[in-house]
This record gives sequence, structure tokens and C-alpha cells, in this order.
Amino acid sequence: MVAKREESEMGTLQMDSSERRIVAVDNAVRAVEAYLPFAVTLEADMGGTFALHLDLGTRGNVDDPRDTVSIDPEDDELQWYFDVAGGATTIASGLHLDARPPEVARWITEQARRADSPAISHVAR
Repeated sequence: MVAKREESEMGTLQMDSSERRIVAVDNAVRAVEAYLPFAVTLEADMGGTFALHLDLGTRGNVDDPRDTVSIDPEDDELQWYFDVAGGATTIASGLHLDARPPEVARWITEQARRADSPAISHVAR
């Protein structure tokens, strides 16, 4: 998917609906990241949705599948998902784009503990 920009009659660029969704997802991911009690990496899915996601690390080698948390901007529900080891297990949160960041951060922290995600390994339980 490539976001398109259209020029209005006044010569200013207008975002299309898919680009607005990506911006909304990026803003939500950044807001939630600030509430997490452990460090994560913000990454953009440049081979797919182009939206940011949270990278919680890998259990093995650098090229092994990673634990991630994301919202798919192409999904009508705009729901938060936790993917263990590159999607070997995917957990739907029931929380949507407009959920409060602290609530989403608590859910992510709980899922990271249950999955023993690398990013949470140093946090006291």
C-alpha cells in the first residue's frame, strides 16, 4: 500500500484516508510507548503497512522472529495486537485505536510477561 496525496484546488497537499490512518496509528504507538515500564524500539513496517509498531526483541539470533505490538491501519477494527515470535501466536487486545495509552500499556506489559518477551526480561515482576 502506498499512501497517496492529492493536491487541492488551493495547491495544498491533502492526505488520503489510508495516510490519515497511518498517522493516527503512529501517534497512538508513540503515546503508548511512553507508558511502558521497559524499553522497546519503534519501527516502521516499510514492507507492508508503513505504520509504526513496537519491537520487543527476539529470543534468539538477530534474524529470528521478533515479538511486536501493532495496529494494522488497514484493519477496520484498528485493534492492538501482540505478536509472539513474528506471529507464531497473535493475541488480539480488544482495545482499539482510541483506547487510553496507560490502559494499552498495561495490556502490553501483561502480554509481554506471559510471553516472556525479551524486552521485559529485566523488569521486576
